[in-house]
Amino acid sequence: MRPWYQPLRLLALACLIAPPTTVLAQASPAQPAPAAADASGQPLAWSGLSADQQRMLAPMQDQWNQLPASRQQRLAGLAQRWASLPPDRQQQIRDRLSSLAGMTPAQHHQLRENARAFRNLTPEEREKVSAAFRKFQSLPPDQRRALRERWQKMTPEQRGRWNPSGGRRARPSPRSSGGS
Repeated sequence: MRPWYQPLRLLALACLIAPPTTVLAQASPAQPAPAAADASGQPLAWSGLSADQQRMLAPMQDQWNQLPASRQQRLAGLAQRWASLPPDRQQQIRDRLSSLAGMTPAQHHQLRENARAFRNLTPEEREKVSAAFRKFQSLPPDQRRALRERWQKMTPEQRGRWNPSGGRRARPSPRSSGGS
């Protein structure tokens, strides 16, 4: 049986390795792609995107032709929506897309696993993790960098002993305690 805080450790790792990507996930829920693209199932040509879509998706341009058609369609629909956001928010999204575009397949996989673990948390656990992430994001950049470096230097055993409950002994959650 895994400890109840295992998903919290996974999310903490995601925060330490790639914190910018989570904001994109929180701020841009998936929307259905345009009906014409859905009906055809065909890849979208970069030149077929509107100027606004191209501007928003510019960090992805080099990878565009390698993306699955479904992802192209989803991103095109999101980019259309993002174009109506304030300019500072648009820049944040482009920055996040740049971070995503620079990730290795292993980092993408880890990000997906962390997101899955987060979705599987109880609402109370998700709130605790979100609060911890907000606290991490509020730290000055040099402190965040130091924490990331410290985490990356830890052995798997040290990471396994890391206790997200602030040093207090963690109690098993009712979900994972076999019976009462």
